[in-house]
Amino acid sequence: MTNTEKPENPKADVETVLAEFDRKKEVLAALCETTKSLIEKCLQGDGIRFQYVQARVKNREKLKAKYLDPKKDYRQLDDITDQAALRVITYYEDEVDLVAEVIKREFEIDSKNSVDKREVDPEKFGYYALNYVCRYSDARTKHVEYREFGGIPCEIQITSILRHAWSEIEHPWYDLKDAFPDNIKRRFARMAALLEIAESEFLSLRKIQSDYMLSVGVQVETNVPDVPVDPVSLKTFIEQEPLVREIDTVLASIFGLPLADDVDDRKVEMVAAAAIHAGMKRLQDLRDSLRRYRTAIPEFVARCRRELWPPAPAGSTVGRGISIVQLASIVVGSRGMGETIELLKARGLTGATWNVSRQEVIAQETVAKYSK
Repeated sequence: MTNTEKPENPKADVETVLAEFDRKKEVLAALCETTKSLIEKCLQGDGIRFQYVQARVKNREKLKAKYLDPKKDYRQLDDITDQAALRVITYYEDEVDLVAEVIKREFEIDSKNSVDKREVDPEKFGYYALNYVCRYSDARTKHVEYREFGGIPCEIQITSILRHAWSEIEHPWYDLKDAFPDNIKRRFARMAALLEIAESEFLSLRKIQSDYMLSVGVQVETNVPDVPVDPVSLKTFIEQEPLVREIDTVLASIFGLPLADDVDDRKVEMVAAAAIHAGMKRLQDLRDSLRRYRTAIPEFVARCRRELWPPAPAGSTVGRGISIVQLASIVVGSRGMGETIELLKARGLTGATWNVSRQEVIAQETVAKYSK
């Protein structure tokens, strides 16, 4: 090329690039929000858990610095593919690929500019993500809500919550990290390695938890007699035991409220505490007591609701396992001596506004009636 010839693709002036970026910012912001919503709906529709989807338009100053980076060969604004960027944050590392399949299905992937940053030097630790440069497909941009985004790229990163946390902590240090002394860089590496160990341990613990819950489920299903009452075993018991569902349904009718569809993980600990407080420490104890008080529990609840208990707030639902809670109320209340107060504390109810002594009398009368 002679001195008088111009390069085929001359580098655009940075101010021209920034002016073009300023004109695009509104569309880029709309692209981020629309894409965020689309990703969330797709993941929810496929039943894939995720912690959060972030979306942002690149900061103007950072875009300028990136464009002027001498190690890069950006020649125009569109060479920078992360002007609009999103990050899908999963709970676990092995869920990244599940999200990736959805992204590949819903978007056109620019494989040349996409990178799997999980494939790193085995002696290095740190950021770990799958980065896709994506565009809306022609088919999708035929729809009016996506039409203005045709041909505009965005970057979609997929990473786990621990890796995301590392990225957020490391980010303010990143640009100058190589300039720090070796002892500081070594401490960075040590922290990143610890994070990777934590990620691995969480995966291992999740498998142990899953195996344990599967084992408990089999034991509950086959009526193994000595399964202890704890939140894990009780949740499975509530889900599988027909008698629990039967009595729960009757009690929901008495309260005039719908029965919840699922067992609330946050409440099952309270139900377990109530059962144990009443002396039912094995699932077989629960099963036997539910059979014994099958008719007594609804009668006890109907009387207490009619005579003592305040009405439930509008819009409430009756929690699954309510039959076990009220079974505990009958058993404990029939003993008298104020034990109901201790049971209410175990249930997290410390300020009863009704006559607890009268509730114990109702429990005693109900038990006496069905013990004849």
